Amino acid sequence: MATGILAQAVTTLKNSLTALGLQVVTDPRNLRPFSVFIGLPTVTAFNYNVGDIRLTAHVCAPPPGNQDAGDYLMTVADQIMNSSIAVTDLRPGFISTGGQDLPTYDLTVAVAVQRTP
Repeated sequence: MATGILAQAVTTLKNSLTALGLQVVTDPRNLRPFSVFIGLPTVTAFNYNVGDIRLTAHVCAPPPGNQDAGDYLMTVADQIMNSSIAVTDLRPGFISTGGQDLPTYDLTVAVAVQRTP
């Protein structure tokens, strides 16, 4: 199991999304429609203790990406935006799993974590 501030950032977002009643996965092997997949963090580091940590949360819908999928994606994205989660960017997209492309709404999320001494 990963440790440190990057793992803490993933856990913070996972807990926040779970509290909204969403099915959250962090392992791409468990990726499926009607779940939110959290990718690995990206960081702009200023020093060992301070960095701008961003995560991408992929809200996943079933294919083929029709209006029903779009309605689901927009509804869940709005639910997340209407929470305390710091969404900085939203973009529609696709993510591949098991040879199938799932329509997504990809949300960039800023997460603040602090190293404990």
